[in-house]
Amino acid sequence: MINALNGLDYVVVALYAVLVLASGVIVSRFNKKTSDYFKGGGHIPWGLSAISLFISGFSAFMFVGAAGFAYRNGSAAIILFSLAAPAYMFGYYIYGRAWRRTRLDTPMQFLTRRYSPGTTYFYTVFSVIPNVLVLGISIYTLCVFVATAFGFHTVTVDIGLASISGIQACMLVTGIVLVIYTLLGGIWAVMVTDSLQFIVLFLASLIILPVSYLVLGDGSISDGIGRLINDVPEGFLGFKLKDRPSLFWVAYGLNIVLGYNVNWHIAQRYYSVPDERDTKKMAAWCAVLSLILPLMWILPVMASRVLYPDLASMWPELNEPTEAAFVTLALGILPHGMLGIIVSAMFAATMSSADTALNWLAAVVTKDAYVPIHKRLTGSAPLEKKQLVFGKVSVATMGIIATWIAFNMEKLGGVFDVHTKATSLYSAPMFIPVIFGLLITRTPWWTGVVSFGGGVLSIIGVSLIANLGNGLPADSFASLFIDIDLVVLGMDVTRYELQMITGIVASSIIFFGSMWFTRRDGKYKERVESLEKDLQTPAYADVGVPLDLRGVRAYLLVGRLSIVIGGMLFIAAIPTMGDRAWTLNIVGGLIATAIGIATIITARRLKSSREVGD
Repeated sequence: MINALNGLDYVVVALYAVLVLASGVIVSRFNKKTSDYFKGGGHIPWGLSAISLFISGFSAFMFVGAAGFAYRNGSAAIILFSLAAPAYMFGYYIYGRAWRRTRLDTPMQFLTRRYSPGTTYFYTVFSVIPNVLVLGISIYTLCVFVATAFGFHTVTVDIGLASISGIQACMLVTGIVLVIYTLLGGIWAVMVTDSLQFIVLFLASLIILPVSYLVLGDGSISDGIGRLINDVPEGFLGFKLKDRPSLFWVAYGLNIVLGYNVNWHIAQRYYSVPDERDTKKMAAWCAVLSLILPLMWILPVMASRVLYPDLASMWPELNEPTEAAFVTLALGILPHGMLGIIVSAMFAATMSSADTALNWLAAVVTKDAYVPIHKRLTGSAPLEKKQLVFGKVSVATMGIIATWIAFNMEKLGGVFDVHTKATSLYSAPMFIPVIFGLLITRTPWWTGVVSFGGGVLSIIGVSLIANLGNGLPADSFASLFIDIDLVVLGMDVTRYELQMITGIVASSIIFFGSMWFTRRDGKYKERVESLEKDLQTPAYADVGVPLDLRGVRAYLLVGRLSIVIGGMLFIAAIPTMGDRAWTLNIVGGLIATAIGIATIITARRLKSSREVGD
């Protein structure tokens, strides 16, 4: 038997939303200029930046799509979703330091310095538009799944001007909360709320892991593990992915290395800390977390394979019932109050990636589009105050558009699937000129655009040839999205591996081939030599400069918010005393409170260890 959410759970979710909004209001005072708003003035404490770096890669997908993947594939999913750990080690040894030395204000300033302003404009089009669409899709998929799985999809909400469904109300509230706190607080709000969201995710995962095996083993974790080993389907505890060729590991691994080292939000985290040595700490912590946290939510999902072997009959209204594995487990074993935390964790996961995207997208639109255009039209850069206002308006505008996309996703029909496949056409070629361009500067100014564009054209060409060779249509763009199974050099290949590896190989060949045409003159010579000088110059924090008080305040705020969450769970324990698992609210409250106290102590020690400045 599984539970349904009740009023107590909704109160917990509502209070969590209030905490997130309050964070944005409080840290809004931290922003005096655009560098504060978009990179924290380069004074983000490495601990906050590391947590934000790690958690911004999460979304509700981890509890939905990834949970379904783990339910179907078993222990192989542990390896797959832990590949970020070795990827972060590239950041530890190479890319964290390199990004900090670039001394950027926005991620795409790198493209202007390394290649040309035209490269930045080219990339902006292929970054801003798709990512706003991704934001809308993220809100949509989160709310459709959560509303359906937790049972309020049939609710009608009267908002005065109109009546909307429970799913639409979920989208509206999510969009409003996301826009307000990101708009007010900028990158500081993103850092604080990402830390809060990490605490909620960690808390939910830490509770559900042992409890799932206690339930599976009728009160004994060891018996639960034994039952898992004996009762799962054959091959479930092996490392072969279901319906995936062996080459998938290579393609996925390469994609992870790109995504966790040169993706725009990754760069933003690395160059926002005061010292390049902090980037090593960030990458190391993220690598460790990437080994621990996947275990904490995949192992419970594996237990749900035995506890709930027929999810299709339990969730006939879902297109992919296996994606309800984590939610079903939560509804079956957790008390009310803690269920509210689980819902908050799912919203937190999506908002942590969405707020990151909103902030860096606004930085790109402001610094890489608005400021250059203003200079070209007026001969001077806009005042800092105007840039800050423009950045906030950009956040609001893109957040509203993303929410509108979520509202209209069903009318657009199939956009999620189409967009997912479309991004695989260009995501790898987009980042090849970045991952190599940070290390190798002996290429001409046009390398970025040609390597990116050539990689995309190669993917399209190879895909169409593969279609023709297999008797599939090749007469339209839609034909690029037909599922395909090939054998290349004795290896099975699907559309994903074909496109990913083709893009990486083609873009890399073009990048290195362009080195034969290297020529430096004029402004390009000035730009690239300036970048080379920065990349060779260590970016250490200035000795004797007082500690930025905003970092201490941010830590204190995170600690206090964590204690508030603990208090919420203590209060929630009172009306749930009749529930056999009511003590989990007490345990969760104690853990959240302990984390909060530890964070506050850390902040005070940091403050007392150095002279503090404003």
